[in-house]
Amino acid sequence: MAVQICSCEGLNAKCVKCFGSGYINTNEPEKIAKPEKKDFVVSFLPNDLSALQRKEIENIASKIIDSLDLKSKKQMQILHSIPFNTTTFRRDFKDKFETLKKMENEKQFLRNDLDIISKELSTKKYSTHFNFGHFLSDKVIDVTSNRDLKTLIREYKKLKR
Repeated sequence: MAVQICSCEGLNAKCVKCFGSGYINTNEPEKIAKPEKKDFVVSFLPNDLSALQRKEIENIASKIIDSLDLKSKKQMQILHSIPFNTTTFRRDFKDKFETLKKMENEKQFLRNDLDIISKELSTKKYSTHFNFGHFLSDKVIDVTSNRDLKTLIREYKKLKR
């Protein structure tokens, strides 16, 4: 059984529908919350990486690095929008922390793809060195640690000066 709020909102103690509680039992079944669909990151890697030429592999790597840089930039924008000086910032900005965690998972997936490319290039005896455009692109962020997040912001500000 589902529960609805009565029209008297619990203000009438002699209400026939809710008997003063403010809630009415209904015959409708409760709505069950459906689990959220997990967003997945589309991989830039083809099925057979060994068949590609060096230039094609480097193009794929540059696309991955560009997407890592973009996600890192968005993460830093979110981090700057959170006021860490308040005591309830975790509760007040819960959605931002969830977004940070989701973005970090996507970045980890992209980093794994980049590792696969690096291993493939090393088996073909090519030198591999990736240059990231953003400070957070190659860093693993622990979203649950306030101290780590504050330290990252401080390091980024020092780098920008």
